[in-house]
This record gives sequence, structure tokens and C-alpha cells, in this order.
Amino acid sequence: MSNMAEYARIFDTGTDDGLVEKRLKAVAEIKAWFESLTPDLAISTASRISSSFGTSTCLPDEIAVIGEEIIQRHAVSFVRSANPDDLQIKVVLAVAAIDVFQSVTAKSGGTSVDALAAAFWSALAFQRPLELEKVERLRQDLLTASRTHALKIADAARARQTVPSIGLVSISQDSTQPSRVNKAFSQAVEPMISAMRENAVLDREELDFMWWLLSGRSELLDEPLDSLPGAVRAVAAGLDGALKLRRLPADAHRNIVLRNIENGEPLSLMELIELLGERRTKLATNFGSIKADESAVFPLMAAIKTGSTDACASEEKRTAWEWGGRALLEGAIQHLRKGTANGL
Repeated sequence: MSNMAEYARIFDTGTDDGLVEKRLKAVAEIKAWFESLTPDLAISTASRISSSFGTSTCLPDEIAVIGEEIIQRHAVSFVRSANPDDLQIKVVLAVAAIDVFQSVTAKSGGTSVDALAAAFWSALAFQRPLELEKVERLRQDLLTASRTHALKIADAARARQTVPSIGLVSISQDSTQPSRVNKAFSQAVEPMISAMRENAVLDREELDFMWWLLSGRSELLDEPLDSLPGAVRAVAAGLDGALKLRRLPADAHRNIVLRNIENGEPLSLMELIELLGERRTKLATNFGSIKADESAVFPLMAAIKTGSTDACASEEKRTAWEWGGRALLEGAIQHLRKGTANGL
């Protein structure tokens, strides 16, 4: 569990046991709310909360109201208007997210918590450090927790399942009721079939990914990858590779996709978009529009789609490796949220 006593001092230097205990009860409720979100809502929620941290502005009303109501159920004297920039609500939301990521066991992937973690990771990693030291420490703790959870899920979700033997058919073979026989047989073979099906999905992911890798081509641009400038090649490889994944990318996927990338001069987002040139339009036709309330999670893909760079910290210069890693992460979140093979 996160140290609420420490985090509470961000908004109240006179923190006492009662205040901490009431905020912890609010955290527990918000954790349940996070877990109830659909993957799409989890992504947009993470995007909007992250944006409020990165720009030091108030939360969107629909999120702030939820946070205010939950806190008020345990601390009736709390009012949102008395908290500049919704700081207390943001702290409680962030602590709840950290607790969710630290307490949920990494299993097969594809849950709303996994979508929330990947979205927070993508959004927070693109921001510049904040000037307020305590708030920045909380932001970094949330970034670390979300990244750690997403990477654990990426590995855990690719563990092959042990295929069990066919179970016992719990009905007499002489039964004269076909429907009961069929149901009993289905129940006996379902664990084996389910494990085989899941393993087959993972096998297909590996085959698709490796065949694309061996081709040495960008399917999105229909060009050899080694003919592209370094940063363009990194982005194209990241977006191409993401389309072959059935789960969130692991470190191994990033390392393989970017294995031959030379960093060259760091580029800002606008410089990268200019370097893409006409290829930007070709890449943009391969994915849908990025919603405004999700742009913090997809700053690179939004810029590719629109040609504009409105994202916070878009002027920060990043290496080709960093842009390629971001393309892989953003592309995977956008691809897997569609429900592809038990994705997000």
C-alpha cells in the first residue's frame, strides 16, 4: 500500500491520523472505480488525469466530481473549491492508481487495469518534470508503478499454459439425454481446449512478429526499413511491430524492433513530423482519429494523424530509439484496445 501519510503532505502540511485514514478509505473506493472502467474509459481517464498533472491545471469536471463525492463520503468537510488546481483530488486519484497497480496480480492481460497502466505509462513518460518537488515525486511514483505493471503483464500474459488432460465425463455413457451428454462432454474438454487455444494465440503472435521482422519491410509504408532515415525507420518499425502483437509489448519486443536503429541527432516532435514528410499521411491512413481526451496517451500518433504538435512537452528533443519505443507502445495500446486476441 502507498504511503498516504507522506503523499497527504503535498496538500496539507498539518496531516494527522484522522485525515490519512479518511483519505485511505477514499483511495479504496477509487480503486474499485478504476477496476470497474471499460478499457476505453480507462485510457481516457488516465489521459485526462495525466494532463492535469503535466499542465498543473484542474481536472476535467466529470473526473473531479467523482473524486470529490468519494472523498466527501469519508470527509464531509472537504470541498473542491477550497483546493487550488484540484490538488487533493489528484493526489488521492494518483495514490489509488499506484495501489491498484501494486496490488493486482499480473495474469493473462487484457483487463481495464492493464489498459489504465499502459495509458498512464505512455502519458506520464512524455511529460517534462514538474517544478513542485513533492508533486513530481508522486508523478514519478505513478509512472514507475504503471510501467512496472504493464511490463509484468507483458511477460505474464505470454507464459504458455499447461494443457490438462480431458476431464471426467460426469454422466453415464448410456444416458438417453443427448443434451446432457453434450454438456458433460463440453465441460470435460473445455479446460484442455481453452489452454490450447490460448497457447495457439501466443504462437501466432510469435510467428507473425518474426515473419515481419525477417521481411525487413515496413508494411505501413511499403518500403524497406533500411532505406528510411533513422528516426523515420524507428517510428515505422514501432508502429509496424505493434500491429503484430496480441498483448502489450515487453522489453524484448522493443529491443528487437529497434535493434538496428542509430540514434543520430535528437528531434522534437515537430522536427520528427517534418522529417516524416509525405510518409506521415501514409502512416496516418492506417489508424483512426485520436480522441481529444486521449491525446496525452497518444501524442506521437495524434501528431502523425493531424500534422500538428499540441501535446505537452512536444518541444523536448528525443532520440530515434525513444521515438521508436513510443511508437511501439502507442501503437500497441491503440491496436489492442480493439479487442484483438484478448488485447486491451
